[in-house]
Amino acid sequence: MGQLRSRRSRWLLLASALAATAGLPFYAAAQEVAAPASDGDQSFPATFFVPYNPITAADMVARVPGFELRDGDDRRGFGGSAGNLLINGERPSSKTVASELLKRIPAANVLRIELLSGSDAAVDVRGQAQIVNVVVKQDARASGGTTFVAGLRHIQYSNRIGWALQASRTLRLSPNAELSLDIQSPNTLGRGVSHDRFLAANGALTATRHQVNQADNMSLQGSAHLGWRPTPADTVNLNLQDAPVWNASDSVQFEATPAGALRSSLDGRTEFDNNYSAELGGDWEHRFSPALSVKLIGLVSNTSVDQNDRFEIFTAPATRLTRTQDRTTRSGERIGRAQVKWSLNEQHTLEFGGEGAFNFRDTTLDIVNQAQGGPAIPVQLAVSDARVEEVRGEVFATDIWTISPKLTVEGGVNFELSRITQTGDQEKARSFRYLKPRASATYVIDERSTLRLIVQRDVAQLDFAEFSSAVDFLNTSTIQGNPDLAPQRAWKARIEWDRRFEGRAVLNLAAFADRVEDVHDLVDIGGLDAYGNIGKGSRRGVEARATLPLGPFGLPNAELRLSGLYQRTRVTDPVTGERRSFSIPLERQTTPSGSATLNGGDKDWAYLVSYRHNLPGLSSAWGATLFQWAGRAEYRRAEIIEYVRPKPRLDLFVETTAIKPVTVRLYLNNLFVSSEERTRTFFVGDRSTGQVQRIEEREALGGPEGSRVVGFLISGRF
Repeated sequence: MGQLRSRRSRWLLLASALAATAGLPFYAAAQEVAAPASDGDQSFPATFFVPYNPITAADMVARVPGFELRDGDDRRGFGGSAGNLLINGERPSSKTVASELLKRIPAANVLRIELLSGSDAAVDVRGQAQIVNVVVKQDARASGGTTFVAGLRHIQYSNRIGWALQASRTLRLSPNAELSLDIQSPNTLGRGVSHDRFLAANGALTATRHQVNQADNMSLQGSAHLGWRPTPADTVNLNLQDAPVWNASDSVQFEATPAGALRSSLDGRTEFDNNYSAELGGDWEHRFSPALSVKLIGLVSNTSVDQNDRFEIFTAPATRLTRTQDRTTRSGERIGRAQVKWSLNEQHTLEFGGEGAFNFRDTTLDIVNQAQGGPAIPVQLAVSDARVEEVRGEVFATDIWTISPKLTVEGGVNFELSRITQTGDQEKARSFRYLKPRASATYVIDERSTLRLIVQRDVAQLDFAEFSSAVDFLNTSTIQGNPDLAPQRAWKARIEWDRRFEGRAVLNLAAFADRVEDVHDLVDIGGLDAYGNIGKGSRRGVEARATLPLGPFGLPNAELRLSGLYQRTRVTDPVTGERRSFSIPLERQTTPSGSATLNGGDKDWAYLVSYRHNLPGLSSAWGATLFQWAGRAEYRRAEIIEYVRPKPRLDLFVETTAIKPVTVRLYLNNLFVSSEERTRTFFVGDRSTGQVQRIEEREALGGPEGSRVVGFLISGRF
């Protein structure tokens, strides 16, 4: 059944790509061709976005034809975590994700949006095929208004109403300085319901389990940005963000025999105290001449959370146990960066500099079991207390060579040195050094077609959380900390063909191939599962994006967008010796704001189709988004865990500006409400035996991806 679903979804993905490929040439033939700029870049004035009723810059960027915003990789340091966003030609001196930064800029303050090739962008965002540059007004017209978004939503299964609030304002402090303020307070009242069936190796039912988890999550995020031009040659930016969070969840679980007799029960609560994140960043740029500039960047961030779990456990006929888990986490990052941009002549631009960073993560984990009337007994767990620190330095240099108006080549290299030390239950110190060359070329084939090629050496992020042990009691899962974890590395190659048609129709096709070393996966440490490295692997695939205005098809105010990804990963399994796909950890498929995004990760495939139809006579619009992704699997020492959502997600909306002066949006997300089906297959000894010991099947509803959400938003400016 699962293979049938997989084939059906792949055919839908292929059909979508073929429809886009076939439809766009027909579209082009029906139009009079007008030539864009010869360098392949595109500029979209603010008036282009008026039919979409944008409130913030995020709404505008989402409608740029043929472009997909990427929040960037979660990397330590500043340079490696870049997304594909610039604001007034510069990367913001903050590691806040791009989608969140854009929500703070009122649409009325945006002058235009430019779509650039990677070689035309700032040094901070090298390695991207396409960059979007949001050009914000720099005069007094950018002040004097407050943008707001307010809404209510009902999340299925929770039977409660949550809210979302946001307000942004830009203040002109002087002719050369402005202050932007933003405050947000989202509230999520979610609920998850799951049903488990426990099966013996022969398929006989041995037990059932019913579990309910109810979350109460609320946060308050305040941020400020100060932009100042003290002299014509100097620009100063300061960014501040503070986000306290108040989260808690309640869990109830019942397990029964096949005959329905109670076998065990659990009643628990998890509270997250002292939970916050804070960041302070800034940059200063001095332009010595139009050809030479220097930029200094600094950033300090801290996060904190105290997690307390308390579970009351009953085992039939009369055994009672109290289990508590107390976990503290403190982490932070300190970054200093200097970069120089020097245009030697019309053909060559040099960029070089250096970066230093210090990162740390300090965790403790205490687990105690206490039988009714008995003493409290601590549970011993290896690597439960750990402090991980890293000191890292990097130097980089890039030459951007404009060979001709049609061809631009970029060559660069980064050299990185780092030392990681771990103290606590285990002590370890290691040093790393990496040479990371890269090369890219952009070739303008003709007035409407561009070809891009990128080859680079990539070193992935080390997650310090994986250096210490973690226990998920509700899912009976323990992950051992691994002080020997090394970064995954890869040689990556990607080629993209971009074709633009009259009327803002776009087709983008890409193929990529990665040769991966030290694949990040699950390993066996003393009979326990841990994150580690399992040798060499590969990743190959294709990606397609299309924007298709439907005027030539009789729908002059409608637009269709399609995105699809198909890829194949391969690595040798350290337990069985067989070739298989990479283990895939949990990955969210939506942005922090809940909107759909094509987040394939290492999954085999994913697709997203969106339709929007403007109704000018009613000052309204409606639309739909359909998206789905492949299942994922985790390969543990003696267990395979498989996850799949058999139905695609369908989101619907209708919005209107007829009620002046606001935009009202009604939405229904996840109409089909696809459950997540999880299968855990346990083996005798380990997976190499091939002998199944038992199977657990779960159907889970609710949570961030499995609930139907009905709500409305009111947004505007005053």
